[in-house]
Amino acid sequence: METYLQQQGVELAPVHRDECDRFGLELPVPPDWEAVFEHHFPHATAVLSSPVNAVEGFVPNAVVLVGKLSRSVHPESLLDCGFGDSRALPGWVEIGHDRDSFCGLPAVSIAGRYDCDGRLLFARTRYVVVHHIVDQYLVQVTVTVPDSLRQPLSCAVDAFVDEVRFGRS
Repeated sequence: METYLQQQGVELAPVHRDECDRFGLELPVPPDWEAVFEHHFPHATAVLSSPVNAVEGFVPNAVVLVGKLSRSVHPESLLDCGFGDSRALPGWVEIGHDRDSFCGLPAVSIAGRYDCDGRLLFARTRYVVVHHIVDQYLVQVTVTVPDSLRQPLSCAVDAFVDEVRFGRS
């Protein structure tokens, strides 16, 4: 996505949680997950973690990144690049992907396993393009858990990625 945006001459500026109220971003908090203080991840819009499910020092986490585009782009062209970041992860094994709209908005989603410093992790990511009045935003929601917990935490992963909502004006 970064390459596409550079080619289009578009900048992506991080957006803090309060600006997301403009387009009604609502984030679920699954059981046993907690919000991480914003100052720990200043460029993230929100981060949640599940310390009770930590495995060998890795804490399952959910990260929401929202960026405001400096000018509008064609949503489908931008989302065509949405699978590249995941597919570039070391040892990526794709479990699935889709191009289904989400909450009536253009979106893509991808899930798979990858290796991170000898740990096998599972990640699910959804990108959504939100157009609010004159501004366009790219929303990325990613949940990462140890692959050994993929099944036990599948409800929490799905709840976070699938229950994000948009809509308040």
